[in-house]
Amino acid sequence: MKSFKKIIWTLTLVIVMTPFHLYAQAGSGGKTGLSFLKFGVGGRASAMGEAFTAVVDDAYSTFWNPAGLAGLQQSQLVFTHTEWLQDISNEFFAFAFPAFGGGVGVSVYTNNVNGIQRRTTSSVEPIGSVDANDVAFSISYGRNVAEDIQAGVTVKYLYEKIFTESSSGYAVDLGVKYHVKNSPLQVGFVVQNLGSMSEFAQESVDLPKTFRGGVQYQMALENFGSSLIFAIDGVKTVDTDFHTNFGAELLLKQKIFLRVGYQTGFDQKSVGGGLGLTFHRYQLDYGYTPFDSNFGEIHRFSFALNL
Repeated sequence: MKSFKKIIWTLTLVIVMTPFHLYAQAGSGGKTGLSFLKFGVGGRASAMGEAFTAVVDDAYSTFWNPAGLAGLQQSQLVFTHTEWLQDISNEFFAFAFPAFGGGVGVSVYTNNVNGIQRRTTSSVEPIGSVDANDVAFSISYGRNVAEDIQAGVTVKYLYEKIFTESSSGYAVDLGVKYHVKNSPLQVGFVVQNLGSMSEFAQESVDLPKTFRGGVQYQMALENFGSSLIFAIDGVKTVDTDFHTNFGAELLLKQKIFLRVGYQTGFDQKSVGGGLGLTFHRYQLDYGYTPFDSNFGEIHRFSFALNL
């Protein structure tokens, strides 16, 4: 038990100190690569405004917070397809299962941009088109380290390629969740994308190091056979401003989910929403995020299977 307490205090120290490190780096100028790692995954998380750090407790923990794997009771497969703007799409697949006194998860996250115009000189017409592809392969583990505390770690292999140029590297996520005793309140913290990449076209590539901290409050509506979750996240990525995410989820008759979310700190998006449906071992989720100025909209479709 002493060793577990030492681990949790070490993780907590790293997570608490990381925001100061990120703010210090933010003033250094450079932009990060592998921007798809900033994009959230899952229709449920999207519909809740990505206020998900303290909420997640399934296979999506491999992306959001590996500590969420600690309470996994059964194996689960999840898949998400996202239609982004300007012919950008990505897919996320994860498999998680109880093991080694906690939960283990593996995931693959891909991002694809097609039809990028290629030019060698200034010209009206391009000489062709190229594609850009990004991949993140992750292995995660989470477990209880104290009565009300969960901790987890994710290790990632990263790869990106545009035309003939490519880069690869590794990153780590560290996360904790704390369930306040005798309370429906949970708190979550995670540091994401601590690592490095090889040079891309003789240029250095910085990862989008991110700190997320959040809370969720769940209340039962017994007279209606329902439950309600409220969640708030604060998010800081090294090359972007701090923003706050708000989310709510209403579960009706243990089958239908109604969700709404709100995000601050973005120029083109704020309000989103979606719904979910669960039956037997299956769950379907949909998240919708509109953009301002006729810029478009994002649709996320997710499927989960409990084994």
